[in-house]
Amino acid sequence: MESLSKSIQMHKRFPEHLSFLLYNPIRRRLNPPTRLISRLGVGDKDTVIDFGCGPGFYTIPLARIAARTIGIDISAKMLKRVSHNSKKDGVRVELIQSDGISIDLQDESVNLIMMVHVFHEIGDKEKVLREFSRLLKSSGRLAIVERTRADGLLSRRFGPPVMEHGVIVHAITQAGFTVIEVVQNGEDSVVIVSRNR
Repeated sequence: MESLSKSIQMHKRFPEHLSFLLYNPIRRRLNPPTRLISRLGVGDKDTVIDFGCGPGFYTIPLARIAARTIGIDISAKMLKRVSHNSKKDGVRVELIQSDGISIDLQDESVNLIMMVHVFHEIGDKEKVLREFSRLLKSSGRLAIVERTRADGLLSRRFGPPVMEHGVIVHAITQAGFTVIEVVQNGEDSVVIVSRNR
């Protein structure tokens, strides 16, 4: 628990009191979570992790498709919100509080790990990516979604920071992953990778 609280202080996170901005009908209308999820080919036999799940914007739609959906967040308050939202929507989601360095799941038990606008917040990317590699099945994939451009003034002032595509690719290849595909999703890049065998 000590390392969890240390990593909470290590990097800037999305403010918990603004979680309503992450889970609301306006955001769903402007950026339907199913649009991204459909690009990732999630199946009804899959085990998926939404890492940095926040209040469950992507977690709950994933739970409607996948056999097992696990929401992981560093914030206990965010996990309470996911729990409330998933019960309200009638879907089952497992919840784990973790900074990503140590996740209490079996080796090679996950088909897909998805993180949306979270990679830039991770303090020790190398250790977290190593843990993801341990969790992924041999055919498993990791999808990292980050904003890689900001087209307008409003976009530059609000939302996640812009992260250079090359910085993402460098970090994941250094950690032993191979880029499978990069898909543009508005101002975001979706970098889909597999671990090297």
